[in-house]
Amino acid sequence: MNAPLPAAERSDDQLLRAWSDGEDRAFDELYRRWAGRVTAFCLRMLGRREEAEEICVDAFARVVEGRARPQGSFRSWVFTVAHRACIDRLRRRTRTARVLSLFGRTAATALDPEEGLLRGERERALARAVDALPVDHRAIVLLAVVQELPAREVGEILGLTDQQVRSQLSYARRLLRDLIPEEVR
Repeated sequence: MNAPLPAAERSDDQLLRAWSDGEDRAFDELYRRWAGRVTAFCLRMLGRREEAEEICVDAFARVVEGRARPQGSFRSWVFTVAHRACIDRLRRRTRTARVLSLFGRTAATALDPEEGLLRGERERALARAVDALPVDHRAIVLLAVVQELPAREVGEILGLTDQQVRSQLSYARRLLRDLIPEEVR
């Protein structure tokens, strides 16, 4: 008889099955794997860390309450729940939230000072442009580009077909080109 694999070595589907069978540590591993990315997505959607963390916890709580999941991967499922919670939160706000930082990453390689300034200006211009996108297009950009999810999963999360995702992503990119000043492109 083979001993079960440690939680860290199991796939999301294996962990989900184990959790459904009553193994609480399996869910802990799913949370460890995905909470950071879900929080980052929510932060970029909402622009407020406290709200993003709250939505992430709420999304995982909804997963726990549901126990039955729709077709698709755990990743798609948890991002769908988080996306819907973000949209609900945005609807309740009196104004659109500002995205604090779209790409908080910097290059690991050293840049000359002039290139560093230009890069920072480009990132700020891109963050402002993404922030100016309509909420639906912002979500597509964040999921497809920042989270690097395939069109199929983005579609599952947002309730769109693959073709609709590709079309709306193309449109969002055109909007971004129009929103980013030519001198910083």
